[in-house]
Amino acid sequence: MSSPDTVIQPQAYQPPSPGGRPPRRPVSRRAWIYAAVGAGLLLFGLAMGFLFTARAVTVSVTPAPEHLEVSGGLVLRWGERYLMPAGEYRVQAQKARYHDLDARFTVGPEPSQTHTFEMALLPGRLVVHSTPEAAEVAIDGTAKATLPVPFIALEQGTYELRVSAARHEDHTQTIEITGGGDELRVNVALTPAWAPVSLSSTPPGATIEVDGKAEAKTPATVDMGAGERQVTLSAPGFKPWTRTLTVVADVPQTVPPVTLEPADGQVAVTSEPSGAAVRVGGTFRGNTPLTLSLTANQAHTVKVSLEGHSATEQRVTLAPEGRESLRFELTPVLGAVRFEITPADAEVLIDGKPVQVSGRTLRLPARSHQLQVRKAGHVSQGSTFTPQPDSEQRVTVKLLTEAEARLASMPPTVSAANGHTLKRIPPGSFTLGTPRNDQGRQANEGQRPITLTRHFYLSTTEVTNAQFRTFLGSHVSGVTGRQTLDNEQQPVVRVSWLQAVRYCNWLSAQQGLTPAYTHEGELITPVGTGYRLPSEAEWAWAARHALQPTPLRYPWGAAMPPPPGSGNFADERAKALVNDWMAGYDDGYAASAPVGRYAVSRVGLFDMGGNVSEWMHDRYDGTLVISPQPQVDPFGAAQGGDRVVRGSSYRHGRITELRLAWRDFARAERDDLGFRVARYAE
Repeated sequence: MSSPDTVIQPQAYQPPSPGGRPPRRPVSRRAWIYAAVGAGLLLFGLAMGFLFTARAVTVSVTPAPEHLEVSGGLVLRWGERYLMPAGEYRVQAQKARYHDLDARFTVGPEPSQTHTFEMALLPGRLVVHSTPEAAEVAIDGTAKATLPVPFIALEQGTYELRVSAARHEDHTQTIEITGGGDELRVNVALTPAWAPVSLSSTPPGATIEVDGKAEAKTPATVDMGAGERQVTLSAPGFKPWTRTLTVVADVPQTVPPVTLEPADGQVAVTSEPSGAAVRVGGTFRGNTPLTLSLTANQAHTVKVSLEGHSATEQRVTLAPEGRESLRFELTPVLGAVRFEITPADAEVLIDGKPVQVSGRTLRLPARSHQLQVRKAGHVSQGSTFTPQPDSEQRVTVKLLTEAEARLASMPPTVSAANGHTLKRIPPGSFTLGTPRNDQGRQANEGQRPITLTRHFYLSTTEVTNAQFRTFLGSHVSGVTGRQTLDNEQQPVVRVSWLQAVRYCNWLSAQQGLTPAYTHEGELITPVGTGYRLPSEAEWAWAARHALQPTPLRYPWGAAMPPPPGSGNFADERAKALVNDWMAGYDDGYAASAPVGRYAVSRVGLFDMGGNVSEWMHDRYDGTLVISPQPQVDPFGAAQGGDRVVRGSSYRHGRITELRLAWRDFARAERDDLGFRVARYAE
């Protein structure tokens, strides 16, 4: 501020010159200072902003490059690291023996990060020189080049080198390529894969074929590939000469001179009738019509023969590659045959042709003939026969009806698994039960008509302990009184009805038959050929009626007492076991006896009375509702807890039980109750 004593002097006014600028005022020193301070603060701010936003980045290049450059934005190197903001950057590096590195990378938000790069080694150079010069080069099985070439570029590594050329053996070796432009030189001398083979022949001029390809004419030396070679020499009018030669690479060989044999001639042999056997020099060569190759310039005997005809022969000599024809007329040799055909009106075919043979003797060629005899409702028969030229032959054929043939197909006796023998029982019709006035008759023996339509098999003996224990090893039949029931050949007892039917199913399985029962004991229908318990009707038919002129009353006949050896019943020995016994009868056993010990029935069955009683398949129905209509193949009542029991045992000595018509029932096992097995024949 001016002092009050300061005098301000006026200045004269000078107007600006036209078009001129007003005079500049000089910048004060203080302004310069302010400007410098502001610029410094700005730069400081920018630097601090960079430091706060930049990321510490390590750029790692393997191997260490000779030159490294990072670009793409503001990059500040700080020792071994770079300071740079987030963004996209480029790294470039160079090093001898390596491909140049030129890659881009992204700097992310992380404050410290590393970016790693690896430089690729330059490929190596493989230089291959081969003899012969033209060759194929394969690396690891892949074709790479055809020599000659300056070099083959390969990356660093281990390789399998194969050099191959036509008619030479392949050369294979392992090579190591170091890369980085290094050069590997390989010199290969291939071994020839062929050898010269010299051949000559008489006559000369034969064509030489190697593996089917014509190569030259004899005499000649032919280059052949190493290995097994099939060589053929051929000339017109001569047989080809063929051998397999083993050619060793680069090893010459000379085949001994070959003398070619004259070519065979051919003869066409025919006969009437055809099909005759042809022999040359006693050797069979085939049947007419036939074309034979025979050695030329040599006489041959050709003999022709046919069954039922006279043999004949001719001689022939053939020129090399000559052709001849021989024809033979064969004379039949006849034999007399007389046919006896039943029924007489059956149709007869001989060799497929109908022939009338009734009351006739035919003269036929003495060879094998096919005979077929047929008639409606009968089973046709076929056979072969050969008439004899010096005697009359008799051929007898009897046709069976279908029913007869079916019966013939069912053997009368069969052997089953587990040692069983079974007899076939024919079907039939009969009256089951007894009349009211029959001595010893019970109320449950009412009469009813029965028809059995199917053949069935019934085991000749009751199942033994030994047989049952094959199925159930733990079974014990035990004792009664002091008498054992447990010997191997005694009939098994103390078995329930369900155990008996499960034994039947087990027996079916042993022979591959479909089981007759479910596991719970229900009969599977329709009833097949699996083993089962006999029905009451089957048992009664087999015991009393089959093959009998009148129903059988007792196992031994029609009257008491039983003859010795009739069966095992309650006898003198059984006094301690039973209340009723037959005085004066002694069967040798107090309790059960071994099966099959006593007399056999007319149908071949043992112990249908005596020894032990037997489980039937049927449920027991004491009411026996009688119907005048025959029951066909019955298997008992549909309901009921008890099962029918048939046949007397060692405990029975009264007329009532000894009768074959006696019926009993049971629900649980007993010491005198066993079973036998049955099954349908078809």
